[in-house]
Amino acid sequence: LLSILCLADCQIQTPCRIQKCTTDFVSLTSHLNSALDGFDLEFCKALRAYAACTYRNSKVCRGNLVYHSAVLGISDLMSQRNCSKDGPTSSTNPEVTHDPCSYSGHTGAREHQGEEQTSPTYLFCGLFGDPHLRTFKNHFQTCKVEGAWPLIDNNYLSVQVTNVPVVPGSSATATNKITIIFKSYRDCTDQKVYQAVTDDLPAAF
Repeated sequence: LLSILCLADCQIQTPCRIQKCTTDFVSLTSHLNSALDGFDLEFCKALRAYAACTYRNSKVCRGNLVYHSAVLGISDLMSQRNCSKDGPTSSTNPEVTHDPCSYSGHTGAREHQGEEQTSPTYLFCGLFGDPHLRTFKNHFQTCKVEGAWPLIDNNYLSVQVTNVPVVPGSSATATNKITIIFKSYRDCTDQKVYQAVTDDLPAAF
């Protein structure tokens, strides 16, 4: 019996974004020419923006060596260029003021006063047998299929199922592999791939 429980309510871990901070700093400084007037001013503005970005990521990047190297590098560069810690900063993009991840049960700034909070909706689908499918809308289907086929494919999630004959030459099939792909979603989650086969499950899945 293979079943997939799809929950609309989930915990989302904020990733360390130090690479984005570094990329922004490089894009802000790559065009600067140290021989021209105003170089130090613009470089210091970019450094302060870099420092602010690392500070915003300090909690989620606590154990990241790249993050700690960047913090030390910023401090050294500010000292070398005689940059003050306070002052204007460069900006590549306007600051995101809303949570980029939208999921059920998330509260905060999006709540409107006086509006009732609705309970999260949980959806369930099941796959078993030849295969028999119970859909999210609680419909039952039986599919004679051999090989890999898509069970779910939307903007956020893709589930692929592989069916093989129960015995060689039989028209009856059984599922022997499921591949689940959580798709990359802007600033919310990176792509993740999980796979389960009919052998013994690994210790962690």
